Amino acid sequence: MRLWLHPLTTPNSLPANAALLLGRIFIVLALFPNGLRKIATFDQTAAGMGGVQQMIDGRLFPDQTPLFHFPFPEFFLGASILLDLLGAALIVLGFRVRFVSAIVAAYVLAAMVIYHSDIRGAQDIFHLLRNLPFLGGLLVLAAAGGGFWSLDRYFQPRAADSATSAPPPP
Repeated sequence: MRLWLHPLTTPNSLPANAALLLGRIFIVLALFPNGLRKIATFDQTAAGMGGVQQMIDGRLFPDQTPLFHFPFPEFFLGASILLDLLGAALIVLGFRVRFVSAIVAAYVLAAMVIYHSDIRGAQDIFHLLRNLPFLGGLLVLAAAGGGFWSLDRYFQPRAADSATSAPPPP
């Protein structure tokens, strides 16, 4: 578990740093609006998570038959909003990027299985496939970390400090 709390050493080059920063920003472009939409449609989304179909922004939610309905939809919706907004903020700032990206990737994968696994046609396949690149980006960030242009860089041990302390366990 401690392995995910430590950033990896990435090349300190302009292209690598720019790619990791832009990747973090682009991931947030998917998370943040989703969290805001859930806040704006909290009652309808919670009802949909509880098994009652609702019209949200002109479309039926859930538009597919979920794997199961949540017993306490308001609680799980609140947790989902927290993951969307707090996860977005931490990723874009570059704080604990590997750990946060792994948690958010697990959340996205769970949402894909619960809400997008009932494939009945082309629209259902679209809903499933649109999340795969997002999931892939999160997994890349979970593997690579935030890079040199992140808050993780400021919290990793300095070279002088690491000479006197033991390296982190694998």
